[in-house]
Amino acid sequence: MPSVIHSLHIYPIKSCQGIDLHSVELTDTGFKYDRHWMLVDKQGNFLSQRKFPAMAKIQTALTENTMVVSRAGIPSTLEIPLQSNSTEKTRVTIWNDQCFATIVSSEASLWFSELLGVSCDLVFLEDTELRLVDPDYAKNKQRVGFADGFPLLILSRASTDLLSNKLGESIDINRFRANIIIDGCDAHEEDFWSKISVNNIDILLAKPCSRCVIPSINQLSAEKHSTLLKTLASYRRVEGKVFVGQNGLHQSNGILTVGDPVLTTEK
Repeated sequence: MPSVIHSLHIYPIKSCQGIDLHSVELTDTGFKYDRHWMLVDKQGNFLSQRKFPAMAKIQTALTENTMVVSRAGIPSTLEIPLQSNSTEKTRVTIWNDQCFATIVSSEASLWFSELLGVSCDLVFLEDTELRLVDPDYAKNKQRVGFADGFPLLILSRASTDLLSNKLGESIDINRFRANIIIDGCDAHEEDFWSKISVNNIDILLAKPCSRCVIPSINQLSAEKHSTLLKTLASYRRVEGKVFVGQNGLHQSNGILTVGDPVLTTEK
């Protein structure tokens, strides 16, 4: 069976729920609107499910002109223009990386602050702000949005199936927050690829993705699985880190669609 794209995903707000798409546009920073927004505390440090697992329950939906944010059990929703005219800038920190972001609005900041119980702001990344991928991996000054370090994350569907078999229960692949899920290959076969090509777009697999606590968090209930990380570590630990999936660097822009054939190049 040839490899194909099984599913495509974007996560408009970093560490909040994602959206499944049939087709998606690859832009300079990755999938359009993927990690375009982010929550930061008043010191500019990004918020994530690592410290605020309730973020997993924050839902996003895209309309023609807006992003609608909601959470089950909360009557109020937040509607955010996709093209904002806000000009209030702030310096933000993503791990060891810093850049300038734009605060969406006081209304959005208040909505999220009340929801999470911490004073925070929703920010977005202007197209003019150049956040670059680590030059040790990106030789052509590729850009990234608010993702941890790379514009794309690629994972084989069989990798999650293997984990489900080891745990004796079905594990939703959305826990791993990948952008491109590939079917028709063995579990973790992506470890052995140097490149995939889809619709004449080459995506270099730059480095394995080391995993934190987030895959153990149910992306609907925000409940933490008691043994998932321990089970993963039993067969995916290398030098003290647990690796699942591959960080990707696309070499051109274009459109990807579910069902597209995936050509793989081995290392």
